[in-house]
Amino acid sequence: MMVASSEVLWAQNPDALVAMAPDGLVLHWNPAAESIFGYTEAEVLGQSLFQLIVPPDQLEDARRMQNEALRGGLSVGESVRRRKDGTLVHVSVSTKAVYDADGQLAYFLSNKKDVTHLKVLRDAKLVEARFRDLLESTPDAIVMVNVTGRIVLVNGQAEKMFGYLRTELLGKPIEVLLPPRFRTAHLARRGGYFEQPRTRTMGAGLDLYGLRNGGVEFPVEISLSPITTEEGTMVMSAIRDTSARKKADQKFRDLLESAPDAMVIVNREGVMVLVNSQAVQLFGWTREELLGEKIEILVPERFRGKHPGNRGAFFSSPRARSMGAGLDLFGRRKDGSEFPVEISLSPLETEEGLFVSSAIRDVTERKQFEQALWDKNQELENAALVKDRFFASMSHELRTPLNSIIGFTGTLRMKLPGPLNDEQDKQLRIVQTSARHLLSLINDLLDLAKVGANKLDLKLEPMDCNGVLEEVAATMRPEAEKKGLHFTVNLTDNAAMLQTDRRALSQIILNLVGNAIKFTERGSVRLQLQQRAINGHPQVLIHIEDTGPGIAQEDQARLFEAFSRAEAANRRKSEGAGLGLHLSRKLADALGGRIVFTTEYGRGSIFTLELPGT
Repeated sequence: MMVASSEVLWAQNPDALVAMAPDGLVLHWNPAAESIFGYTEAEVLGQSLFQLIVPPDQLEDARRMQNEALRGGLSVGESVRRRKDGTLVHVSVSTKAVYDADGQLAYFLSNKKDVTHLKVLRDAKLVEARFRDLLESTPDAIVMVNVTGRIVLVNGQAEKMFGYLRTELLGKPIEVLLPPRFRTAHLARRGGYFEQPRTRTMGAGLDLYGLRNGGVEFPVEISLSPITTEEGTMVMSAIRDTSARKKADQKFRDLLESAPDAMVIVNREGVMVLVNSQAVQLFGWTREELLGEKIEILVPERFRGKHPGNRGAFFSSPRARSMGAGLDLFGRRKDGSEFPVEISLSPLETEEGLFVSSAIRDVTERKQFEQALWDKNQELENAALVKDRFFASMSHELRTPLNSIIGFTGTLRMKLPGPLNDEQDKQLRIVQTSARHLLSLINDLLDLAKVGANKLDLKLEPMDCNGVLEEVAATMRPEAEKKGLHFTVNLTDNAAMLQTDRRALSQIILNLVGNAIKFTERGSVRLQLQQRAINGHPQVLIHIEDTGPGIAQEDQARLFEAFSRAEAANRRKSEGAGLGLHLSRKLADALGGRIVFTTEYGRGSIFTLELPGT
């Protein structure tokens, strides 16, 4: 049998063989060492072995094994070493101190066997026995790895999620479950985690993805927990598929983008976590500039001091509402310019806690319109006051000479100054009638001016409405009978008591009855008094019913407007200025009542004055 030379043994040995000078520099490096650790011989010769393949947390142990070899000539043990790509391997290490002929230390000869797979099997048996039943009952996918990042346990949910059998994953690097583009970065993060192991969410704020068997990617959320065992520290990863949530989030973002208002979502600390394009356009910042910043940068500086307190109050009692109702709120653009806003706040419950969604609307145009409208209203109010003062002043000025004309005309017609012929009496009667009509119009204008200026002097007193209607009937009956109309009055058996102003009440009824007589050419006019109770409150109703032409549909909407008159097509134009109904409604409002009507064109109308009884 032919014995291989030492060089062949060195080259063909399946274990890594390394010769190291007393100062730790590499003197020899066999092909197996290159295969296990990833470094070529040219890369390691003359380099410090400790810096190349010994992790920082294993340096002390490596020094200890070297000292044992110095004392006893040989040291044996298991440890962890780092490959060129950053991954870790479990190795069984045998180190021998070699001396020269003078008894001086020449070099250390180290044999390193890769026992990663054996270590995985031992770890898998350990965690299977201790954690298997517990982890199978959890709703999340669980993957446990040892310090080298090799998978030592997966539960049934992980098998379903990633599409692998348990036997296919045991011993594989955890990176097989990640898309290739993330694997390099993950190695560095994994190493950093083992240096400072603690329970935490992995990749907070990052978009993490898993890789199913077959190459399909899906979004995940991962929680990491260190597990201490007699075989060393291991890491348990709880993995949740967030595909459904991502779809919901995307729908929410799409909905947010389609909103017509600027939308800003903040967390409890007031930090903006989501903004839509309208917010970017409205405030002039980029999306990247806004995200992560406090909401107060969108608030004018003079309001910033109070805003955190208001924000805290909302989180203490979260409910959908308008912010600052009744206040003038302002937003601040990136360039420092301010603009009026309207804000609606809505609480938003998420798995990450309570957030607040703010819908912000620029109301600059509306504010300008409101100001212009307010200015116009002020202008109209001033004009109305001028008009009312003019009516009041001119009405008083005109009533004095008119009363004189009426009085002197009456004196002449009584023939006190001397006799009159028939033509003279006829002309004086026309003058007297016209003067009285003009005086009635002036009185209406004066009352209207008083109502408009809120100077109507009402004297409220208790009275029986029956008596008022009898007085009105006595006044209006001659006019009705003169036209050949059947005029009837229906009163109540009991007293219909009111707390009201007699003159105002009489004027309303006179106006309504006068209109009924004036517009009714044939038939009847009926004045009826009625009492009733609504929800226990007494009410007095005064109905004025006629058989006149009725009111056309197109005229009904403006019936109570000042200077408006509804005309029948088959009737001559009636006298009057169209103030009667307008003034009557104003007086009814002042008395706490209202006027309603029903009508049928060509058949007649019923006007009803409703007043609170006592």
